[in-house]
Amino acid sequence: MKKSILSLMAIVLTIGLFSFIGKNSPETIAEQNHLVGLLESAKAYTLEVAEMMDAADYTFKPSDSVKTFGEQLTHIGMSTQFLTKSFIKGEQVPFDPVEGAKMEKEVGASKEATIKQINAGLDEAIQTVKDMSADQFKETFIFEFAPNKPELTKAEGILFIRDHITHHRAQCITYLRMKGHKPPAYRPF
Repeated sequence: MKKSILSLMAIVLTIGLFSFIGKNSPETIAEQNHLVGLLESAKAYTLEVAEMMDAADYTFKPSDSVKTFGEQLTHIGMSTQFLTKSFIKGEQVPFDPVEGAKMEKEVGASKEATIKQINAGLDEAIQTVKDMSADQFKETFIFEFAPNKPELTKAEGILFIRDHITHHRAQCITYLRMKGHKPPAYRPF
């Protein structure tokens, strides 16, 4: 009886191990860890930038044609969450640019609310990447916002999210300098 139970347990463990290895090859695990690391670094760097600005200056903008400091950072959090849900997870997420701009303005006026939104957006992206299988990294989606609507893999979509974060964070670094703050040291990864 004990031998049968041990044999059954060995079979179940072996099947489970092969299922895990099949979905998460060493190459996939390395890619997944790399992408998670990029997003975790982007989150830490973005939060460091967010903390450097005084709360009273979250409504600062160098010109009427651009977002405020807080709106830039809120946009990072909101758009990261939107892109993760719609492109990486494949969820149907409503997109209303007028409502989005209104939310960016409201949330971006508060340092505390902005930081909360950054955390929410990047935490969702990081957890999504951690939960992905090898096959999911290879799945594709149509990038509707680009002029030629290219088809990207989800791995490429994650890299786009990181690039988008970098773009808006760089604007915030310029705002910090304009307000006399020395921005945090550059982090390539």
